[in-house]
Amino acid sequence: KAETNTHQGQIPTTTTNETMTGSTMMASSRRHEDNSNVNRRKVARAFKMRGLSIQTSALNGMMNVLRREENPMERDEKMYAILDEIKERMMMNRVSTGSGQLVVTEQLLADVVAELTRNGMDVAEEAVQLLGAFEMPRLAFDSMRKQFSLAAEAMEDGGKRSLFGSATNKVDMYAQRFALIQQRIMRQDLFRPKLVTADGRYSNNTSDTAVNAGSNNKTHVITPIESLLGRTGIKVLLGMIVQVEEGRYYLEDHTGQVPMDLTQTEILTDCFLNENCIVLVEGEINDAGVLTVHRMGNPIIESRLGSLDAIGLQNSDIFSSISSLSELEKLREQEIEHGQDGMFVILSDVHLDNPAVMRNLDTLFEGFEGMQPLPLFVFMGNFVSRSLSALGAATSSGAKMMVGLFDELANLISKYPAIAKEGRFVFIPGPNDAGLTGIMPRPPLPNYFTASLRSKVPHAVFTSNPCRLRFFSKEIVFCREDIVSELKRSCLLAPPQEEEDPMDEDEVPLMTSETDYIEEGGGRGPSKNTQQVIKRTVKTLLDQGHLCPLPLPSCPIYWQYDHALRLYPLPDAVVVADRVEQYYENYAGCDAINPGPFHAEFSFVVYRPVCEVHEDGQTKADVEFSQI
Repeated sequence: KAETNTHQGQIPTTTTNETMTGSTMMASSRRHEDNSNVNRRKVARAFKMRGLSIQTSALNGMMNVLRREENPMERDEKMYAILDEIKERMMMNRVSTGSGQLVVTEQLLADVVAELTRNGMDVAEEAVQLLGAFEMPRLAFDSMRKQFSLAAEAMEDGGKRSLFGSATNKVDMYAQRFALIQQRIMRQDLFRPKLVTADGRYSNNTSDTAVNAGSNNKTHVITPIESLLGRTGIKVLLGMIVQVEEGRYYLEDHTGQVPMDLTQTEILTDCFLNENCIVLVEGEINDAGVLTVHRMGNPIIESRLGSLDAIGLQNSDIFSSISSLSELEKLREQEIEHGQDGMFVILSDVHLDNPAVMRNLDTLFEGFEGMQPLPLFVFMGNFVSRSLSALGAATSSGAKMMVGLFDELANLISKYPAIAKEGRFVFIPGPNDAGLTGIMPRPPLPNYFTASLRSKVPHAVFTSNPCRLRFFSKEIVFCREDIVSELKRSCLLAPPQEEEDPMDEDEVPLMTSETDYIEEGGGRGPSKNTQQVIKRTVKTLLDQGHLCPLPLPSCPIYWQYDHALRLYPLPDAVVVADRVEQYYENYAGCDAINPGPFHAEFSFVVYRPVCEVHEDGQTKADVEFSQI
C-alpha cells in the first residue's frame, strides 16, 4: 500500500514535468522557426541584391541545402558560392538567348548544387561515355553546298537505317567515302589555289617572285576523270581503285572511271594500296583510253584539330555532350585537373575456355583490387579459342558452354568485391564470338550468354565492334579485326621495301609463341621484321580514314553503317586488336595501339589518355606494355 501510494504520488509530479517539458519544446520550436524565418528572409534578400528572382520551390530547396551546415560561417560561404555560380550561368544564358528575365528555378538550383558538390571521382565517372556503332550519328558532306551535316538514326529521306540496305545505300557509302577525302585534300596547300594581287604577286608571299616563277609557289590541280578525254600531258587525279572486270582495275571518281596501267607505277607512300582505296594518281592517258600511272600514293592526312575546325563543333559532336565552345573549354579544364586519374586496361583475345587465361585473369584482378580509382577494363574478343562452328555454339550444348564460360568469369570477378561493385568493364566481340558474325560493324554479344555476368557485375557493358569512347574531350576508337593479314593479302602493288629488311609478301607476322617477341632495351615490342608492316598498316588506316579499307568480299560491311568504321576526323587514339604482336605508333597526333593476344603471352596494355599536362595546356598520353 505504501508503494502504491508512493507510485500514485509520483503521477502528478511526472505529468507536471512533462507539461513543463512540452512548453519548453514549444518555445524552442517557436525560436527555431523564428531563426528559420530570419534565414529565409536573408537568403531571399541575397538573391534580390544580385538582381535575381527566385521561385518559392527553389527557395525551399536552398533552405534545405543551407540547413545541412551547422557552422554559420560555412553556411554563408556555401550560400554565396551558389549565388555566384547561379548569377554567372544566368548571365551567360541571357547573352546567348537575349532573355531579359533572371528567375531562379528549382531545376537550375539543383544543377548548380550538384556541380559544386562533385568531387574528382564524380567528374572522372561522368567523363566516360560509350557509343556503339549502331547508335552513332552519321557525318555526311554535301559536295554541292560544301556543307557538313550530322544525322542521328534517321536517314536523309526520313526513314531509319537498316541492316538490309538497297543498292542506293551501297553507292552512297562509296560516294561519302570519296567526298570526305576530297574535301580534305582540297584544303591542303598543295592543291589550294593561291591568291594573286593586281601586280602579279602572291598575296601570301613576301618575296618578289612573280606568278609562275619558282616551284615553291606552284600548286597542283586535280583533274576530274571525265575531263581526261582529248587532253594530253601528265595530270593529277583523285579516285578510288575499283575492279570493274576481273583482273583489270579502274580509277573511279564522281564523274566517271578509266582503266589503269600499273606496270610502271612508282609507289610514293609506304602503305598498302588495295581495291576500294582512295589514291592520288599522277599519270597520262594514252590513245587507247588507258591511264598510264606514273606515281601513286595515299591521300594527304589532316590533323584532328584541322578537321574539327572545318567541320565545326555542331557537326563533330557525335556524343551529343558538348553544346557550345564554353562547354568544350570547361571540359578541357576538367581534363587537365582530373584526367590524369584515368586509366584503361586493355586485353584482347581473352579465351575464357583456357584455364591458364582464367588463372592469369585472377592475378590481374588481384593486382588492381586495391587501386583507387579503379581502371576501366576493356575486354576484346575472341572470347573462345576455337571458331563458333567448331564449338557448336549453335547447338544447345554449345550455347550452354558459352553461358558457363561467362558465368565462370562473373564468379572470378566477384571474388574481388571492390572490382565487382565499382569496376567498369567494356566487352567487345571478336570475329569468332557468338552472334551475328562475318559483317562489320558487329552487334554486341547476345544477352543470353552474358546474363549472369550482367547481374553480378553491375557496371559491365557489352557493346558493338567497333565502338567509340569519350574520355573528357578525348575520343578513343576500339576495334577487333585481323586487319594486318587482310591488308597484306589484298595488296595490289608491293610497297617499297627496305634493303636491309626484306620481307616475304606472303609472310603474315602472327603472334603465336614467345619467340615472336624480341627483347630490346628491357622492353617488349614488335620484332624488327614486323615493324615496317605495322607502320604501313597504321598509315593506311589513318590516311584512308577508315578501319577496313578493303574490298567487300574480304571485309563485308553493312552499307548503311559504314560511317561507324570511319576515322574522320582523326580520333585521339585507335585501339585495333589484332593477332600480331603488341605495337604502339603515333601518326599525325593519333595513338595507334594493339594490345596483342592475351592468351599467347598474357600481355596487355595500360593506356592513360592524359599522363602529362604541359604549361600550354596540351596533354600527352602514355602507353605501357605489361605482362603477367
